[in-house]
Amino acid sequence: MVEIEFYRDSDGAARARGEDERVATFLESDLQESVQVTKDFIALLADGEERGEFNGNGHCVTISPKVATIECSADEEAPDRRIERDELLSTVRKWLKFIES
Repeated sequence: MVEIEFYRDSDGAARARGEDERVATFLESDLQESVQVTKDFIALLADGEERGEFNGNGHCVTISPKVATIECSADEEAPDRRIERDELLSTVRKWLKFIES
């Protein structure tokens, strides 16, 4: 599991950083500090459906039974990030806890 650190910048905005830059950027740019959007995304990941899709500000996430693929909408040259669905769910739940605090 890749570690991502959550912190507040000098303006108080929620930020993420770590080895998994694509996931950190997705959290910051697409889920941002929206508790409702984050909860909706968690529900999409956790609902047990075989497939799903989420379109955000800068990324599109395609969800399959075991893997989620994060694609950067702004940069077609950027490589897609494939991540275990459960790992992404765990990370997004941590992000929710962070932005709610």
